Amino acid sequence: MAAPTPGPSVWNLLADERMPGLRRLPAKQRVLYLVVAGMVVVGGLLFAYYANYVLDRTTSTDRLRSDKVAEKAVDREQPPFVSTITPHDYEQDMPENIIVLLDRPLTTTEQATLTSLRGDNAVVWAFMKPLGGRIVEYTPPLAKPLLEGGRAEPRGKAQSFNLNLNSDRGAGLTINGMSAAKDSCSVPTAQTVVDLPPAGSESRLGLLWDLTGGKAAKPHGPYVLDEGDAQGTLFFRYNAIDLGNGQSNMALRIQPVVSDQTCTWHIDATYTDTSGAHTQRIPSGLDTITTEAVPRNPVQRFIHVPGSGWGCVGKVNQKGCPATGFLPEVTPSAGS
Repeated sequence: MAAPTPGPSVWNLLADERMPGLRRLPAKQRVLYLVVAGMVVVGGLLFAYYANYVLDRTTSTDRLRSDKVAEKAVDREQPPFVSTITPHDYEQDMPENIIVLLDRPLTTTEQATLTSLRGDNAVVWAFMKPLGGRIVEYTPPLAKPLLEGGRAEPRGKAQSFNLNLNSDRGAGLTINGMSAAKDSCSVPTAQTVVDLPPAGSESRLGLLWDLTGGKAAKPHGPYVLDEGDAQGTLFFRYNAIDLGNGQSNMALRIQPVVSDQTCTWHIDATYTDTSGAHTQRIPSGLDTITTEAVPRNPVQRFIHVPGSGWGCVGKVNQKGCPATGFLPEVTPSAGS
């Protein structure tokens, strides 16, 4: 029996598929065929490479412009700046002159504890804070008798807070103005007032906002409190706040002053960036800032008279209150 004829090899099948007619050519023509085919392949690769290179060069400007537009769009999706309001840390920085407010009268035992203290601000605050006390500061005296614009220094009390501003935007922005807007005002409701009045003068750094009067009274400020030639001038008349573009955050100490009414309010900050001028509310949304006034006729009033001890007015026990008689226009009420 004759041996079977071997079939075509895999390589021959591939050659017939990729380079038809190659096996039927003489040996010299096969070499030429392969050389030409190789040159065509290499030429095709070189053409594709250089075509892509030329395309990249001719479109790079448009692509870069498009990327920058997209980058700016993403950057603008972030909030222009974030504002954080934190209460002043009285444990670290206690003013010399304070008033502490409480929403209820002190009990007889609490009165006895308070009047046993010697009027040290930090000690009184350590006692009143756990009871729900809140500090109100005497407004700092200004070296200049008038604020910018001929406004007299506001008569009232302040509740300080820290305003921190920060922006994660790549593009810079400038806050060039802030105005206060009152949302509501009402009669203060605190029932107990513990007064540690000034024995001298004390200046405080920061920005002062005049919120005295009721809701209809226009707020004024912020004014510079720092000592120097700028004291009493409007802060944004000569200053601006730059944020974003790697700028560090800005921390401001705000001292809003109210007189006979407690006010809730907010700040409208105006800023400019590459897209124009804008306004942002501080705090955001419907949140507000509350600045509490001192009631004129609380249920209880305790005043520390330096060198004489405590004077006590209202529904209080006069035991431990030797200075009551030194208080002007006081009619002490015995009993608790």
